[in-house]
Amino acid sequence: MRLLVILAFVCTSFLAVGQTPVKSIPFELFGDHIIIQLNVDGSEPLDFIFDSGDGLTVIDQDVAEALGLEKHDATINNGTVRGSLIKHNTLAIGDFLLEKNIKVYATDLDHLEISLGRDFDGIIGYDLMMHHAVRIDYENKIFEVYNHGEHPKVGKAIPFKLHAGIPTVEGNVILNNGETHPGSFFVMTGAGTTMDFNSPYALQYDVAHKTGDHYSYMVKSISNKETKHYEGRVQSFSFGGEKFDNIPVGISEATTGVQADKKIAGIIGNEILMRYNLEFDMPAKMIYIEKNGNYDKPFRINCSGLDVQLSPDKQKVLIHQVFENSPAEAAGIQQDDELVKLNGMSMSEVDMAEVKETLKTDGKTVELVILQDGAEKTVTLELKQLL
Repeated sequence: MRLLVILAFVCTSFLAVGQTPVKSIPFELFGDHIIIQLNVDGSEPLDFIFDSGDGLTVIDQDVAEALGLEKHDATINNGTVRGSLIKHNTLAIGDFLLEKNIKVYATDLDHLEISLGRDFDGIIGYDLMMHHAVRIDYENKIFEVYNHGEHPKVGKAIPFKLHAGIPTVEGNVILNNGETHPGSFFVMTGAGTTMDFNSPYALQYDVAHKTGDHYSYMVKSISNKETKHYEGRVQSFSFGGEKFDNIPVGISEATTGVQADKKIAGIIGNEILMRYNLEFDMPAKMIYIEKNGNYDKPFRINCSGLDVQLSPDKQKVLIHQVFENSPAEAAGIQQDDELVKLNGMSMSEVDMAEVKETLKTDGKTVELVILQDGAEKTVTLELKQLL
């Protein structure tokens, strides 16, 4: 009997050791984006977006120059992005050194920072997941790195395939007219959406006319090209035995990049993924999902008719778009107006994520002070979902 107890203790000890992360760090969830800190060649911690849909590790070219990193011209993203391959010695998460064979590319990220409303220094995804299992605890905002085969494997296991270096899972959509459409969907933690239809898939099935009322807006990619998107709803979207009813979805009109991929139906983004704690296991091609405290939160939809972003010098918050038939349009707000205050707080007192979150709060009344044609103007908006 004592021998059995000892063996059980030993086995439990080995299991606990095997499931210990080699590195565990807190992360920032800025809006829908996971931000972790990395060091490049012994630098101070740099803010990198973790995106499971990112096939290349990139660093902002201004940061690369400030660090004195040697650069060589290179083609990025099939030639749609100008950049350089940089020479570096180490990439690290704190005191944990990543593999030396990770290629890092430098490119201009200013346009993404302007859209996001926050400076960041780079993007990493595939290169980290290829060498290590990754666990994302959205509820407690903890990012864990494990040796392959030694992660906890908590939750439901969903098989995936790699396409263009991005995990893809099988899903199913029921459009508003009752049509059912299966397809493969990218799993992208860097996408601030619920689910987006890729443009070829959307065109093939005329999705835009089968998603009820919708509105359009412009989105940016790493190539700095804005493309039109539509926002609508579908009866349901399901993947891996998980189902979401009557959810808002995006419809892309992209002509380049992952959203123009003809073989993939669309993208599952962080508005869905954040409702689970995730583990990515590349060798086994498995994603583990575990429902967390975010699961029952309502999906956020634009309620104001405004899209805001930073000015080119990042010193002001500007109205980037005003949607038709929205509270913002009715209030006379115009594109390129400056947002000076929101509910009495200046833009120096709130960050962009807070501004966007507030403007998506259905049923709330907000007061905006805007600068229009050189004069300040106070407007009150009754927020209401546009869909």
